[in-house]
Amino acid sequence: MSLANIRVAFAEEAKLSWQLLKDTPGFGGTDIPGIQCKFFGKEGVGPWFYLVKHEPGVVVERHSHEGDVFHYILEGEWSIGNKKFGPGFMQYEQVGLNYGPLRSGDEGSLFLAIYDRAPNFLPAQGGEKDVAPEAAYE
Repeated sequence: MSLANIRVAFAEEAKLSWQLLKDTPGFGGTDIPGIQCKFFGKEGVGPWFYLVKHEPGVVVERHSHEGDVFHYILEGEWSIGNKKFGPGFMQYEQVGLNYGPLRSGDEGSLFLAIYDRAPNFLPAQGGEKDVAPEAAYE
């Protein structure tokens, strides 16, 4: 079933449980300690909309996803390269690009993550296109 078959979807954040990243639908079992998510879609179908929180100091190594991604920071801070980003920062990346490492600040972070398909976290292997934070985030 594709997203095109979903006519309407509803979810209430307060009724959703926090899940470890490895247990969150769409991430293929990837385990990064200190990350929890609330998934607003239907497993295997989507939409691929998440509320994500990182504990302080969480590091997400250079990686990519199987589709396009949009992040929007609600609380806390990220460091990418030598730049810091806080609430109101939006990041969009097309499929096939690698970014990171990304480090959450001293208070951790809370953000929205929206993907055009199941995100399936893909660690960088080398040879992929990279996003250079110093150039891409100015």
